[in-house]
Amino acid sequence: MKVLITGANGMLGTSVKKVFNNHDLIVTGSIELDVRNIKQVTSYASRKIDLILHLAAETDHFKAEFNPTDAYLTNHTGTQNMVELAKILDIPIVYIGTAGIFNGKKKIYSENDTADPINHYGRSKYYGEVAVKTYPKHYIIRSGWAMGGGPLVDKKFVNKIYKQIKLDAKKIYGISDVYGNPTYTMDFAKTLKNIVEKKPSFGTYNCPGKGEASRFEVLKEFVSILGLSKKIELIPVTYNEYFKLFPLQCPHTRSEVLSDKKLTKTGLSEMRDWHLALSEYAKEFKI
Repeated sequence: MKVLITGANGMLGTSVKKVFNNHDLIVTGSIELDVRNIKQVTSYASRKIDLILHLAAETDHFKAEFNPTDAYLTNHTGTQNMVELAKILDIPIVYIGTAGIFNGKKKIYSENDTADPINHYGRSKYYGEVAVKTYPKHYIIRSGWAMGGGPLVDKKFVNKIYKQIKLDAKKIYGISDVYGNPTYTMDFAKTLKNIVEKKPSFGTYNCPGKGEASRFEVLKEFVSILGLSKKIELIPVTYNEYFKLFPLQCPHTRSEVLSDKKLTKTGLSEMRDWHLALSEYAKEFKI
């Protein structure tokens, strides 16, 4: 297939480029294809494209909360534009969703649960889902807590821990009562490849890593894998305690745990237990 990839230089894009190496890829970052620019997007209508992998997104919660206009332009308007391109070409589009569209009041979320985002990041990503659902030929694949891309690309929790370690931190705090599914982007990309090649029914699929964890549990596991448990004091704190310690934050969902039952039934999942995936990913971090 000839596959157009937006946001190809990000965490997931880095893995997708490796995993989809048997396909003809049109690889774009924000310079080659600014998804917010409809004229630039529709300029690709003259290309022969079989599938759109729409990975481009503003995923930084802090930036989204304090610059919401940019988040909505990227995550909603940008997605609307890519849907228009898919309609013109009459081809499937894949949109990467997030557990962050839920309010966290339930312990675990299925594909059919009602979205109720509590911050601008979640809201902008949910509006992206709404845009995609206006077009029948779509897959919405929701990720858990992403980890991938290595220290130069990873913008999420694991690399934030690593940056503290590199700064010789003696204490690192982790929230003990916020839960999600650590999700390795290489496993996610392999599952994504299975879906677009095997073509199950269009629709929404949760694609989390296996098993749930708190932020503190991920912190503890990562530090242990790196062999630094005796050198760094790991301090569990509640959500409320953390925001008192570090007040310049945006509200976060307390539970982003996703059910993968629908995906598992397809037999296409490559998702592994998060401990195993983190152990493999940690090899990219040098101490």
